Amino acid sequence: MLIKHDESPIWSEYIYNGRALSHKLSLLRHVQSRPPWLRATLITTLALLGGTLLVSVITVLVTSLHTYILTPADLLPADETLILFSSTDDALLRQYETWLPILKTLPVAEIPRTVAVVQVPNEGKALVVFARRPVAPDALPSGAKWTQHEVGPLFVSASSPAVFPLLQEPARPLRSSQAFTLLARGGTEQSPWIFVERSLLPAPTTLTDSVLDTLFLHSTSHLGIFPRSGSGMIVRLFPASTDGRSLSLPHPMGRTPEFSIALARPESTLGELQGKLSQESRIMLDTRMLTFFSETFGDDVSFLYDVLPLLARPARLSLSRTASGTLSLLLQGSASDAAPAIARLHEAFRGSRTTARTVTRVFDGRYTFRNVRDDTHMITDELVSVGGMQMHKTIHATQGEFCSAIQGEDFLLSTDCMLLEHAILERPQGPGASALAAGTFSSASLSLLLGSDLPTLLLPASPLLPTNDDTLQWSLSRQGDILTLTLLPVPSQVVSGIEESGAGGALP
Repeated sequence: MLIKHDESPIWSEYIYNGRALSHKLSLLRHVQSRPPWLRATLITTLALLGGTLLVSVITVLVTSLHTYILTPADLLPADETLILFSSTDDALLRQYETWLPILKTLPVAEIPRTVAVVQVPNEGKALVVFARRPVAPDALPSGAKWTQHEVGPLFVSASSPAVFPLLQEPARPLRSSQAFTLLARGGTEQSPWIFVERSLLPAPTTLTDSVLDTLFLHSTSHLGIFPRSGSGMIVRLFPASTDGRSLSLPHPMGRTPEFSIALARPESTLGELQGKLSQESRIMLDTRMLTFFSETFGDDVSFLYDVLPLLARPARLSLSRTASGTLSLLLQGSASDAAPAIARLHEAFRGSRTTARTVTRVFDGRYTFRNVRDDTHMITDELVSVGGMQMHKTIHATQGEFCSAIQGEDFLLSTDCMLLEHAILERPQGPGASALAAGTFSSASLSLLLGSDLPTLLLPASPLLPTNDDTLQWSLSRQGDILTLTLLPVPSQVVSGIEESGAGGALP
């Protein structure tokens, strides 16, 4: 005889002829056998238990994964981190010793390392070196002056033990910084790049330092430096210190000058310089510009009314030095009223030159007579056609020359007629590359050109310049709140220099 003895939601016990038998029940069938309100309650309870278990498992997994993928940027404090070298080789690290002497205490390593310089409150600067398993033999410095700890998946060696409290769950880690997030875009922990606080750069000391700082670094708080494989470098600036968008710039000369700069908005850039430079720097800049235009065109030319209207659109200025040491200038641009404005410059140039010629005669080997005569042949003025453009030459026999070429609204101006002819004949057709600014320069040539006025950031030893290339071409563009400065070596076939010039002979 079968008698039910006991029952639970998942099993039942029966007695058959005095023997106890257990029988597993289907939980679903058991639930379905209950009243509807009880079934709903049981299903809801089971769902909550399952959801809680699932969330707990996911939380454990995510926490473990986060701990595993911790990077130095997750540990370093944003406010105290001065510079972070990500996977950087020793040679590149050493370039920054002039800015950060503490790097001289870092032992040499044969492999790329991730190194940070942190400002420890009340102690000064400290070095922090990071490594992951497997740790290479010379990756982490050791010894009496170094303290090592394991922080999550990272092994950390610091030149001061006071660093480690800063790495323990910082209130604002470096990765949460907007500057770091934007500058690091596209980079990985294994790719070499450098995150730099603006305060590490040398303070401006010369006029050219101030001009460079105002144009590129005025509002910059941080830089991201990305060495390119082979040669060249990309420097990102945050936040962007200039407004506007990229425009098509005049083509560069066929042969590289000692220095050139093209600006999308030269008139507004000059206005920005006037507004942001200190009073002392502004007076020095105005004095040098006025002196140059006075020596070239005389005192009757106004930079504001005669020259600035030619700079409302994109323009390029190039400087080259002749074999005699004379600087030759070439200005390329376009303007709606270019022809009458340039005719005015030719008139001013002629008026500033004298046609007086001194004639000296000696009689009987003893008596010297000097006679001053008006010689109209001392200055020539002619129009010629060169490469489809009308070229205007105003040449003085001993006091220099001024030449121009116009085609529609496009114009070229130069203080060297032969240089201008080369530029016309080698001028590419069509629009140039788009950028906020662009140009070329040679550190060695600029050193000779500017002497002690050479900007500190352009010195041959500057870590912001590629070390293997002296002559560089650069361009500046903007993406959102990031300015990107691209530095590339000029192709060797372009760096040939201008072989001839009208007044001064060969150019380097």
